[in-house]
Formats: sequence, C-alpha cells, structure tokens
Amino acid sequence: MKTNSDEMHNQEMVLKKIRQSSEVFDKLANSYEVWVPESGWLAGRRNRDKNDSKRKNLTDWSILSFLLEIDNCHYPMADSYLQYGIDGVIRIAAETLETLKNNLQSELQDQTQLDIAYLESLLHVWKRFRQFVADHMVLALECVKQETSDTKKKRYEKIAKICQNLTINKPNTFCEALQLFWFTYLFRSPFGAGCIGRLDQLLYPFYKHDCEMGIWDQQEAEKMLEEMFTRMNEINTGDTLRNLMLSGQDAKGNDQTNEITYLILVAYENTGGSEPHLNVRFHEKTPKKLRDNCINMLSSGSGQPTIYFDEAVLPAMEKAGICHEDACQYANDGCTETVIAGKSAIVFWQYEMVKTVELTLFGGNENPCVKPVSMKKNSIHGADFVPKTNLLIGIESKKPQELTTFSEFLSAFFEQMDHQLDHYFLMIKQKMQEDQTVSITSPFTAGTFEKCLRTGKDPLRGGGFDITNYQLLSGSIGTAADCLYAIQSAVYEKKLVTMEELIKALSVDFEGYEVLRQQLLHLPKYGNDKKEVDALAKQIADHFLARVNAFRGPENTLLYPGLYNIDFKIFANVTGATPDGRRFRDAIAEHCSPTPGAAKKGPTAILNSAATLPMKEGFASSVLHLTLDKNGYSMGADRIKIIDTLLRASEKKKIPVLSLTMYDKVELLDAQLHPEKHQDLIVRVWGFQARFTELDKELQDHIINRIS
Repeated sequence: MKTNSDEMHNQEMVLKKIRQSSEVFDKLANSYEVWVPESGWLAGRRNRDKNDSKRKNLTDWSILSFLLEIDNCHYPMADSYLQYGIDGVIRIAAETLETLKNNLQSELQDQTQLDIAYLESLLHVWKRFRQFVADHMVLALECVKQETSDTKKKRYEKIAKICQNLTINKPNTFCEALQLFWFTYLFRSPFGAGCIGRLDQLLYPFYKHDCEMGIWDQQEAEKMLEEMFTRMNEINTGDTLRNLMLSGQDAKGNDQTNEITYLILVAYENTGGSEPHLNVRFHEKTPKKLRDNCINMLSSGSGQPTIYFDEAVLPAMEKAGICHEDACQYANDGCTETVIAGKSAIVFWQYEMVKTVELTLFGGNENPCVKPVSMKKNSIHGADFVPKTNLLIGIESKKPQELTTFSEFLSAFFEQMDHQLDHYFLMIKQKMQEDQTVSITSPFTAGTFEKCLRTGKDPLRGGGFDITNYQLLSGSIGTAADCLYAIQSAVYEKKLVTMEELIKALSVDFEGYEVLRQQLLHLPKYGNDKKEVDALAKQIADHFLARVNAFRGPENTLLYPGLYNIDFKIFANVTGATPDGRRFRDAIAEHCSPTPGAAKKGPTAILNSAATLPMKEGFASSVLHLTLDKNGYSMGADRIKIIDTLLRASEKKKIPVLSLTMYDKVELLDAQLHPEKHQDLIVRVWGFQARFTELDKELQDHIINRIS
C-alpha cells in the first residue's frame, strides 16, 4: 500500500527527471551540427567531424544513458508537429499550461504541479528545437551572401525560406513536411537512430496538397528522400532501429498504398544503401503493382522489404483487446515487434527457451561446459562483452535420471519454464509500476503527441500512450523442440543412450562422444515438415503463449507475447551443448525458424513446420526467416515466381511476418576471405540489414548456415 511519503518521494523523483531532461536537451542542442548541403535540398545532418569539440556531449554516457531511459527510440513519434508545426506545438502547450496554472485545485495540486513542470520542460525543449531550425535558416542565408552562382543562390534561398517557414507556420508542402520530419528525427536522439514508422501515411497529405495547388515536383521530392536515406547511411548502418513501414489498410478495409509508398521504394533503390529498413503490409486488397515491386526487390537478395500480413496480425491484436481502428495503425518498432503508431511506446523482454531445456537437464543449474565468452553483439566495430543468462540458476527441479517417461520429462521442462516465467513476471510488474509512478517520457518526443499537449500529462500517464505495449518474446522454439525430440527419441524410445550418459556427454561438450553426437544430429529436426518434432514445437509455443496471455500487471495491464528473439547469438554463447547434437556456442534458431543448417528439405518444408505454430497468436512479433540459395534457382522469371509462391503460401497459412532473403553462398564465403571485394554486400540480420563484411564472423557463419 502506498503511503504519503512514498508518493512524495515519487513526485520528487519525477520532478528531478523533468528538470534533468531540460538540461540534457540544452547540452545536446548545443552539440548538434548546423549544416546545409552544397548541393541538394535537405538541411541537417549528424556531426561527422570526430575532432569537433561540440561532439563531447554526444559521447557522454551519463547523457546518453539518461536519454535511453526516457526514450528508447523503438517506437515512432506521433504527428502533432506535422499537423500544427513547431509553433503550433508550442502554442497549444502554452495554452494548456496557462489553463492548468489558473485552475489549480487543492485536492489535485500535486499531480497538477507535475503536469505544469512537465509542460514547462516540453516548452523549453521545443523552443530550443525551434532555434535549432532557425539556425539552419541563418546558415543558409549566410551561404546566399557568399555564393556567386545565381543557381546556387536560389537553392540556398529556398532552403532558408523553408526553414524560416517551419519556425513560424505549420508545414504545407511536401518539401516542408519532409524537412521538418528530418529535423525532428535528428533532434530526438544523438544516436541519429530510431523508429521511423508509417512515413508514406505521414507525408501523403502534403503530396495531396501540392497536387491540388499544382506545385507537385516529383523529381525534387524523390531527390529529398534520397538525400535523407543517404544521410542515414552516412550516420551509421546496422542495428539502427530505422524501420519504415509502408502501406496497409484503414479501419474500413481500404488499401492505404499511395504515391508516396512507391516514391519511397524508388528512392530506396536509387540510394543503394542498407538504411532505412523497409517493411510492407500486405492484405487482400494490396495492389498488384506494389506486390510486384516488393517481389522484384526481394529477388535481388538483400532481404528488403520484410512483409507483414494484415490478415494474420489484425485479428490477433483485436483478440487481445486493441480496437480495430487502432490495430490498423500498427507499424513495427526498431526491430520487428509491433507498435501502434501514435498510440503506443514499447518495452520488451526476451526469454531463453533453449536454456530452459538445459536447466531441466541439469537440475536447475547450468551445463558445466558453459564458460565465459568475450563476444560482440553483431558488428566488428562493436565493443566486446561477456554475456550471462537472464534465467535464474539454482531452482531445484526433479533429477532427470529419475524421470521414467518422456511425459514426465516434458512436465519437468514446463515446470522449469513456469518457475522462470514467474521470475520474469515479477521484473515486468516492477517495470510497469515504475512507468506508472516514476518514469518519464522525453518531453521532446511527448510534444509529438497531441493528447500530451492538450492535457499536460506524460504519455505514460494519460498523455498519449493509450495502448500499453509491454511484450515478452521467446524465439528459438525450433532448437528447443529439436532438443526435446532428441530426448524423447534417443533416451526414451530408441534407447540409444541413457539419460545419465547423455548428461555426461553434454557436460563435456561431446568431447569423446562424437558417435553419439552424430546420431543426435541425424534425428528429425524442426523445419523439415516432421510432425513429431513440429508437434513438440507447438506444445512449447502454446504453453509460453498461455502463460504470457494470463499475466496481469498493475491496473490490470496486459503483457503481449511473441515468438521472436533478437539475441539468438547471445543465447548461443550462454547455452551449453544440447541434446540435438549442438555444441556450446553453436548457433541456435531465431524466431520461428529452424536451427541454422537443420532444414534439409527446402523452403516449403520450413513453411509447413512454421505453420503448425500458433504464430499469429504471438502478434507482438512472430517472424519466419526464409533464406534461399540464389544458385538453387535460375535467373529471371523462375525466381520471381518462386518468391511470389512463397509469399502467397505464407499469407494463406497465416504467417504474420515473413523475412525472405536470397544469397549466393559462394559469394558469402568469398566475402569472409576477401572482405575488401564485397563492401556493398548487404544481408538481413534480424530486424535490420547490414553490410556483410561489417558483421563479426560468428554472425556471418549464422547467416550462411541459414541458407536452405
């Protein structure tokens, strides 16, 4: 039960964070580079000179960690800044602030004071943002004075005029809207990263305005989009959270594909980089032109775009209580998890399913062959770290040698999972409680939510996040099922090995047990359309989903499940040898896909196995990753037909999300040996694309072994 002292303490914490957010954005704004292009139209970029003294705030971890606490950048901003402009955001917030100050009620004084403080911080930050935009106008005018070419003078004058207008009016034209989006995107985070959202829907009204006024310039618009994508690639590439969702349907079932949808696809292809990460929503009314464009892009092999199927995603969202109108606004976050654009943020956790098998086998303890490993998360440029499991070690469980039937072992596995999930649920409830009491949302990001501007409330507490979006995800279902089936078959049915001998072999990472390891490797595996293994995968998924769906947090807050994991590489490095024949540190499956190298019967078999899982019930994110060998298919029409067939089959089988890639295995292997020859080779990693040569070798091997 809360006491008055608890509430006072919480209020003091919130006020401290509000004050700190204003100070942090002041420091960042003073550090951001003001820049206009020597050619082109789009002003603004992230600092590129590493010797620039202004950059120190952009690398100050005390600043960066606080920013990550108040805005993880995994969800798209809302659209009030595009509707009302910077000045409109400031005006509405100021009007609300005046109203709150004039209507202070004693019984609500504490909460109203918090709202007032929050709005004051929001106003401070947005006024500083307005100055940031004005600084670009000043620089552009200086360039006009210094420029001798009349053509370039006119270009700088136009940039200055756009920036000036954005400081005093709402955007009217497409160019103004895109410029404002880019300024806002840059100002949100010093990382130059973050979720983009449904950009074609955000920009379409401005395209429509330009057409009605007779001023639409497609070449200029395409050029500005290309410039923005180029800037993104210049800042950094890889796990940048820059997911951009296209198309979809509205609440009446009408297709939302528009001219900007196609313009973005063209600009992306013309740019040729790995940023941003494209995603497209398919449904029964998706135009043939859009399908064909996506299929042609996928046939290049880069893995762009990822396809979301509305007919699988929307019903599951509605079943979870999200209204149809809101569900139709879904996009994906910085990876592949779903968010409701303009209505939700996102917080997610990942559960280690294969490690749960290990703990069941070793009485709640780790496999002795697990040793500390120094690794990189994905990029060769990333920092080394030593990962640890997030599961609880030491939970007493039944000795597997005493379990006389596979049914008993399976029950022990689910019992271990339940213990671990109970631990997760406690952590999640604590986070939910913090968000309801002491967490704050970045005042800058909050300013993009109209509800916050009208009420003064933090989006977390009535000011914009109308849909709570906490997610618990678990992928690697395929590897876990392979392990359980190996125990069922090798120990209990075929009696190839006793439980005691199996545990001994696992504890020494199969050293001296290669014959047994080969026997285990050759048992049926998930991803080959084997009913006996697929049935176990379904049981695992069903149990996980049921537990997560039954969870209720503070104020009856829901937790959304997904069959997905981005940290499969980390999990492989904290999970010892497993009964499927896998050695310590060997790859484990990601999402709803098979263990890399385990699928031997092609993409149709993988699709059939995945379709047995309750993927659409895990609507937070349930992804199937299909990787094909380019050399396995002839060029031209056959490849197009194969991709189209796989897309239609996935749609029919209610696969929510499909990531489809085609690689030349020989080329990937050569790129490992001669990286300098393959600098432009782009591959799909998990929720993002990256240059293959910039990935560490462990992840490169994982991608190569995905190929079916």
